[in-house]
Amino acid sequence: MNSFLQYLFALFPPSFVAAALVWLLRGEYRNRLQWGTSAASCGSVVAFAFLAAPWAFTSYYLRYVSLALFALALLYTSRRTRFADTARQWSMLRVSLSLLSLLLFVLLDLLAIAAFQQPGKPLNLSFPLASGSYYVLQGGSSPITNPFHAAGGTTLAFDIVKLNAIGNRARGIAPQSLAAYEIFGERLRSPCAGTVSFVQDGVQDHPPGTPDAEHPAGNHLVLKCGDTDVLLAHLKRGTIAVKAGQVVSAGEVVGSVGNSGNTLEPHLHISATMGSAERGLTFENRRLSVNSVVVR
Repeated sequence: MNSFLQYLFALFPPSFVAAALVWLLRGEYRNRLQWGTSAASCGSVVAFAFLAAPWAFTSYYLRYVSLALFALALLYTSRRTRFADTARQWSMLRVSLSLLSLLLFVLLDLLAIAAFQQPGKPLNLSFPLASGSYYVLQGGSSPITNPFHAAGGTTLAFDIVKLNAIGNRARGIAPQSLAAYEIFGERLRSPCAGTVSFVQDGVQDHPPGTPDAEHPAGNHLVLKCGDTDVLLAHLKRGTIAVKAGQVVSAGEVVGSVGNSGNTLEPHLHISATMGSAERGLTFENRRLSVNSVVVR
């Protein structure tokens, strides 16, 4: 059943873009107002998919294909339409729907852009993975870009996966083998110099699509980085290489990424708290959000 969610996530971005393009291409425009409102509305939908949709379930590079297709649709519709000099004939329904859609998706686009900003003073960390292209599957300070974390009360957490050559995080949309996911078994490095304050190991790595809700963080460790606790979760069973109380340096290998805990598929969860409050994160002075890619 949960594999269905992976297929749903894969279909979501191209379906949004396809719906916008069909709306633009099928319009019969009698004046510039009709065409302009439809074009702006469709552009805001494509922008939302580009900014906030999870492209790594198919290919990260399809984000840019969606922009190219929209540009071609604009060119085609502008050239095929003979605009009247006046706006005497127009479809109020199409213009009204276009304007409502435009207002909604411009708001969503602004929220997605604002997600790069972290509240307060974020903790700056070293990126904890090496040798590859890593993708933020969920992240940012907005529920638009971080919906599942926001629902769970950790609005500033990040979920990170690794991309293959075609921009997918796995060999397929919902493979059943853990080894098919690029990040599974990837060595995890300490993102800061600090002290290990907590370690949990021994939780079984479960098959993709079967989350273990009884152990939400799965195998995980907590690092004390100055005045902030950094959680690294969903690690591979038996790979945690540090103990509670151990002092670690930034870049030191502390374990490997797995699929333990409440996860749909292998990924690294990273979040931070200072006292009882969640704290934002930057990585090597870079702000990240969903669809950000870090190349190492």
